[in-house]
Amino acid sequence: MRKRVLSFLLLVLILGILGVNPPVLHAAQIQVVTTFSILHDFVSQVGGEQVVVNSLVPAGADPHTWEPSPREASLVAKADLVVANGAGFDDWLLPLVQNAARPGVPIVLASEGLSVFEQDHDHQGHQHGHESDPHLWLSVPNAIAYVEKITAALAELSPEHSQYFTGRSKVYLQELEALDQKMLELLAEISPKNRVLVTYHNAFSYLAERYGFEVAEFLVENPEAEPSPRDLGRLVELLRNLSKPVVFTEPQLTSGTRYVQALAREVGAQVYVLYSDSLTSEVSTYVEMMEYNLQVLLEALR
Repeated sequence: MRKRVLSFLLLVLILGILGVNPPVLHAAQIQVVTTFSILHDFVSQVGGEQVVVNSLVPAGADPHTWEPSPREASLVAKADLVVANGAGFDDWLLPLVQNAARPGVPIVLASEGLSVFEQDHDHQGHQHGHESDPHLWLSVPNAIAYVEKITAALAELSPEHSQYFTGRSKVYLQELEALDQKMLELLAEISPKNRVLVTYHNAFSYLAERYGFEVAEFLVENPEAEPSPRDLGRLVELLRNLSKPVVFTEPQLTSGTRYVQALAREVGAQVYVLYSDSLTSEVSTYVEMMEYNLQVLLEALR
């Protein structure tokens, strides 16, 4: 992570030497930079034609291992607004953004003001420390709070388009509220004994809390880490005691797939894919992502 920060700061310095001077806010479109693809979708849903949105971490990439390039430094230098998650998810990018962005450019931390889970976890006698889980958007009410914050930031930045942003936001928020209700109703059909999530990394605390699941265990706190033999053994024991041995991986975490598959082979478990912190070309919006996760959970655990 330190290496990524130093590399990005070097890029910013080079841009300054080359004389890349970003334009002042123009009336046509607001230039918005987000740190990852899910925030990109939220801004696009609210901003519509009045914004140009770029994500530093591209769709399909793993935000935990992504490396910046001169392109990203240039985008930040031209931004009128920066939207990040905070809560530890993309905090390593914040000093980079602050060094590259023009003075006074607002930086929205979408998770600010929301409750972040920090607790120890105990399941069937196996205590496993949960560090802060920054994936707050996997609970739809938290995503609604993100969108409201983004709407306010855009309206303040461009008051002449505030009604446009508010109108689009209202329609999108209604869609999110309907999605939340659908998930609550359909996921309630899963038997209590099957409402256990075993995952590769610590990403689903908020989804579990909102929709009545237990995050029993995960292999690693951070997907940059390698699981230890003890971690693998703990999950093997747990899966063997579940009525439905299922383990979930994530599409952007290619390095973790082999560990999950090894676990599944050991105990005869099934492997399913849940989306967490990156959209893809196949699942390109937040609503599509949550609908996909809903169907996967129903198929795997109902």
